[in-house]
Amino acid sequence: MNTWPPVEPSCSEEPATREPSRLKIAAREIIQLVLVVLLVRLAMDTLLPRYVVDGASMEPTLSTNERVIVDRLSLLLGGPARGDVVVLDSPRQDELLIKRVIGLPGETVTLRGGRVYIDGELLEEPYVQEFCTYPSCDGTWELGPDEYFVLGDNRSHSLDSHTFGPVPRSAIKGIARLRYWPPDDVSLFTAPHY
Repeated sequence: MNTWPPVEPSCSEEPATREPSRLKIAAREIIQLVLVVLLVRLAMDTLLPRYVVDGASMEPTLSTNERVIVDRLSLLLGGPARGDVVVLDSPRQDELLIKRVIGLPGETVTLRGGRVYIDGELLEEPYVQEFCTYPSCDGTWELGPDEYFVLGDNRSHSLDSHTFGPVPRSAIKGIARLRYWPPDDVSLFTAPHY
C-alpha cells in the first residue's frame, strides 16, 4: 500500500561532538599528576622511610640531627647482615633506636674488655673509636633462631643489646642505606667486610 506523501524514516539529529575545553584538559592533567606524586610518596614512605638521628650512640658513624633513608624492602627478602646499621623498636621504651647488627641468629656473642667475640672469635670493628670497658658491658648471650645482637658504635654511651639483650627480627624496622643530611655528609652505608 502506497501512501502519499511518502513517509520518511525518522532520524534524530546527532548532537555535535564537543571537544573538552583546554581548561578541563589541564585540570585533568593536574589531578593525575597530583595522584601520581601522592602514590610515589606513599610508596617511598612505606618502603624507604626517613629518620632523624637523635643522640650520640652511633658516633662517629652518625651524629645528632643527621638524616637517613631506611630500606624496608631488604627485610622482606632476607635478614640484616652483620655490620648493617638498622632502625629498631626499643625493647624498653616506646621509641626507635639506630644501632649496628653485631650478632646473627644462632651465634654466641661475648663481650669481654669491651671487645666483641662471635662464637669465640674476635670481631674486628674499625668503626668503633672507644670500646666500653665498664664491667657492665661484659657478658655472653646465646642468640635464638630469630634474634639479633645490636650495639651502638659509641659503646660507652649506647643503650643497646649489652643492656637489654638480643632483639627479635620483628623489632627491626629497616636497614639504613643513605645519609642525606647534612648535604656535605651525603653517603651510602655498606656493611663492613669482617
